[in-house]
Amino acid sequence: MTQSVTIKKGISIHNRLPKGYESIQINSGVVHHTDHEGSRVNFEQYSFMPLYIDEAYIPKRDWRTLSNNEKRRLNSSADLKDHNNIYLGELPEKVKNLFKKIDFSECKDRDDVMSCFGKTEALTKALNEELTDFLKTISNAKPFHLHCITANLPNIEMVACDITRLHPNFTIDEKKYMGLHNDGTQYMTLHTTHKFGNRICINIGEETRYFLYVNLSMIQVHNMLKEKTDVTKVDVYNVAETFFKYYPDYPVIKIKQEPFQYYIAPTDNCFHDGSTLGNTKLDINMVYFGNFTH
Repeated sequence: MTQSVTIKKGISIHNRLPKGYESIQINSGVVHHTDHEGSRVNFEQYSFMPLYIDEAYIPKRDWRTLSNNEKRRLNSSADLKDHNNIYLGELPEKVKNLFKKIDFSECKDRDDVMSCFGKTEALTKALNEELTDFLKTISNAKPFHLHCITANLPNIEMVACDITRLHPNFTIDEKKYMGLHNDGTQYMTLHTTHKFGNRICINIGEETRYFLYVNLSMIQVHNMLKEKTDVTKVDVYNVAETFFKYYPDYPVIKIKQEPFQYYIAPTDNCFHDGSTLGNTKLDINMVYFGNFTH
């Protein structure tokens, strides 16, 4: 029997959710997508097995509750920064109620979601004002902006996808999902990803979704890889594939995100993804970029 790998002290969790650590699980690492048994998506007119990019790694499904030692290692310290913590919380009641009144329950795709906003102009305006006021309270007085409103199909194990490799008229079942990944651009190195702020992702769908992440910063990942390989050719684009090749047994953290709950995460600075595995309804969320902390 393989001995489980102990998680390091790294990107921790500042948790304001009612269920606390009951919302968080851990596993024993990842597998390459070719060694992973996927789950079929059946929703509306769609019925397909999700495809993955060649270098994708998927978390194992052996989820379990956290041990006391793991809770201590994940528990946030007094040094709460936008680059070293995952923040978990719930929207204010006023904001929740406005989302409920707009009502996305019949939405089948993103166009439907945007149509709901368009048909409820007064509610959408009020929502924007209330949500902006709330975000100001956690934004460190720095600017933030709406990045996207996304609608993911249910029962997608890893929701982030790479459409840049596809032809212009691709269909949904041709999408290639990325697996656990880090965000990043040509302006970043593994030693500067912590300087680019974080994002807040708000679940405005009807079902619970999941946020998965590895609690290591890119600097920690770089330092671990130095023990295994030449890191001169490792960058923000190939670091995930390289890390999981050498450290497939490093655990992944899984956080339950119920409707109207949010997470704040430094997604440039850690491996992560979202998941709708087991769901039957459209997954809808709003993402803002900024410098958020509690």
